[in-house]
Amino acid sequence: MILDTLEHMESYRALPGMEKIIAFLGSHDLASMADGTYEIDGDDLYVMVQSPALKSEEDALLEAHKLYADLQLVFSGAECMGYAPLETLGAPIDDPEGKDIAFYRGDYQKFFVPEGSFAVFYPGDAHAPSLSVYREGESDRKAVFKIRL
Repeated sequence: MILDTLEHMESYRALPGMEKIIAFLGSHDLASMADGTYEIDGDDLYVMVQSPALKSEEDALLEAHKLYADLQLVFSGAECMGYAPLETLGAPIDDPEGKDIAFYRGDYQKFFVPEGSFAVFYPGDAHAPSLSVYREGESDRKAVFKIRL
């Protein structure tokens, strides 16, 4: 897992997909984009622009992926996220067939992700995105880049 700010994104250029993500951010204004999914490099790299309703910790589920890494960039507002190494959790409570996501319950570390910050979660990094900062029902705007590994 990585947590950092846009100011330092260049230092991650060597990571898979990062060069294309940096180029995309340089040529697109996320704030003017409608919520939706946008292709960058076919199924290998795409972005989902979202305005999620932030949820309470009681409603949070951890999720993990097998094929994709997530780079979650908060570009307006703020949210909290949770993190736990996948090996510290038991069996998934839901593992939809044919989907690159499984859901878990368990303990996790919660951290604050302010505007202009991003977190990268690799397979093996269970994460609980879109947690409320102050109260349930808040929202922010974010871009979730899906990077096939």
